[in-house]
Amino acid sequence: MNFNRKIIAAALISSIISLVNCSKTTETVSDSTTETTSAVSTTVISEIEDTLKYKVTDPFTYKVGKPEILDNSDTIKTVYFYRDSKKIFGQLYLPSNKGDHPLVIISSGQAASYKIYTDEAKSFADNGIACLIFDFTGSGELFTFTSGVQKSLSYGDGTQITVLTEVADLNAIIDSLPDFPDIDEENVFLFGHSLGGLSSTYIGCSRSDDIKGMMLIEPSYAYPDYSRETSPDLSKVPDVITDTSLYNVEVGKQFVVDMQSVEIYDKMPDYDKDVLILLGTEKDSLGATNHEYFDRAAKTFPCAEVTEIDGADHYFQGEYGEKAMEQFIKFVQEHI
Repeated sequence: MNFNRKIIAAALISSIISLVNCSKTTETVSDSTTETTSAVSTTVISEIEDTLKYKVTDPFTYKVGKPEILDNSDTIKTVYFYRDSKKIFGQLYLPSNKGDHPLVIISSGQAASYKIYTDEAKSFADNGIACLIFDFTGSGELFTFTSGVQKSLSYGDGTQITVLTEVADLNAIIDSLPDFPDIDEENVFLFGHSLGGLSSTYIGCSRSDDIKGMMLIEPSYAYPDYSRETSPDLSKVPDVITDTSLYNVEVGKQFVVDMQSVEIYDKMPDYDKDVLILLGTEKDSLGATNHEYFDRAAKTFPCAEVTEIDGADHYFQGEYGEKAMEQFIKFVQEHI
């Protein structure tokens, strides 16, 4: 199996559009521990921990604090979620009309700021759909494309984030939704791009009752295999990987340990609602370099549609982003 590291790296920092629905099987708990059975493969976990004596992150055991909602605007509100006392910064875009609106939660690509998705959030809101954009905890410095690199307003530095801490953050966000006005909890969708598409798939499949549908742009389904090939001996992985040619940015050892524990195709059969996956066709897109992963996803999800946008690269900028948004808005409207 060949992996194009340059393409994988580009995939991880890109930020574009992809929706995923999320439903809620974990009970909402304020300032108390929420426990569920971890969906990570127990066989993989035991192998990793026996070798490394290194604990795989459990994204389903955490404490949720009461969220804060700043009333700084009628249609754009600053919000703070809390997981294990870690602050998650976000912005909630609301339609101008009052009432309970469907919600799209956007999960960014690796090292991508929430700011990259403001146009998508506004577009959803203009079409009667609330949208949450946010920075994951432990994301450190993030790319904005237009404003360079800026420090995340969420907790932690860039060596603390992993795919499973992203799942834990999404759990805390979903658990906090009952505290939000103007949100229809029965119509929550997930939108994930690249690495955010992988974490969105993980949480969507784990909480299928809470997620109405998923919209994904080039989700990084190849990443666990890429990590296993790149770092085959976990005992030799340093605490911090500074060689950015390996994982695109500096990451901690936990990033690799958690990534290699993920068996995403084992989870896909648990999500029986609709999934829309958009792929590019250009040479720097995952649709062009790792298409077999999406062919497998189409066969493994009970109800998935994989669509190529001719001419799009991994970033889906400009006209390709507009085409993707047209499909995502239509997807949400048809599922509420």
